[in-house]
Amino acid sequence: MFARLPGVNKQTKSTATPGRLVSLELKHGDALETFLSEFDAEPHELQGYFCSRGASIEQAVGLLDASSQGERLIETMVRGETVAQDWVQNSTWFWELGTRLQGVINLRHRLTPALEQEGGHIGYSVARPFRRQGVASKMLDAVLDHCRELGIQQTLLTCSSDNVASIGTIEKHGGVLHREGWSEPSQEILRWYWIDLKNA
Repeated sequence: MFARLPGVNKQTKSTATPGRLVSLELKHGDALETFLSEFDAEPHELQGYFCSRGASIEQAVGLLDASSQGERLIETMVRGETVAQDWVQNSTWFWELGTRLQGVINLRHRLTPALEQEGGHIGYSVARPFRRQGVASKMLDAVLDHCRELGIQQTLLTCSSDNVASIGTIEKHGGVLHREGWSEPSQEILRWYWIDLKNA
């Protein structure tokens, strides 16, 4: 098993939103399937998880661990395709409560020109049954701590201009609107936010 970034599997700092941020493990097989099934009707809503829908739990854990450690796989057994040249080291966690995975969040350890245009440092999703319960806010709060540990002093996040919930979550954590405009990759209007962590 690959080593993990420090600080995962931590309990929340408050009891407002119960649960904890965890790395994916083999024991999460059934929970992962249940979580992913919540996005089957609207797969574009699943942000922050980059394994194939049909990947086994063993494949998913292996790929996410390798990505977190910065192992740039020439051919991934999950996707069966060459890794893009602009691949960056990244870490993925889930929000767990009891036996359920409620949300997923991914942290890119550095930006590329493509990520500056769309995606930024952090992407996340919350399954429909658990939205508007503070899950996204708790995940972002925890992962911003990881940004500080990695020395990322300014964090870029992007979201759809009509995603009111995500806009609120980002702004709650100090996100300052940098610009709003058309994104060619997603064919929609996006917002670009920077969160300054230097003095936070």
